[in-house]
Amino acid sequence: MTNGRENASRSPADGEGSPDLCAHCGDAIDTSEWHPVVARSEPDEFRIYPFCDDRCRDEWEDA
Repeated sequence: MTNGRENASRSPADGEGSPDLCAHCGDAIDTSEWHPVVARSEPDEFRIYPFCDDRCRDEWEDA
């Protein structure tokens, strides 16, 4: 699905690049359980942004 934001620049919360911290609020994520993520692909980089819940993911995407 293309929504025009696929290449939007985003900065994760403190703990940048940590797969066990929410990219929006910085809370710890239990990575042994399902959790929402957003993937962004740029010419020289592929990033996965993890979130503790759908609300954080939605707020991050709306920012």
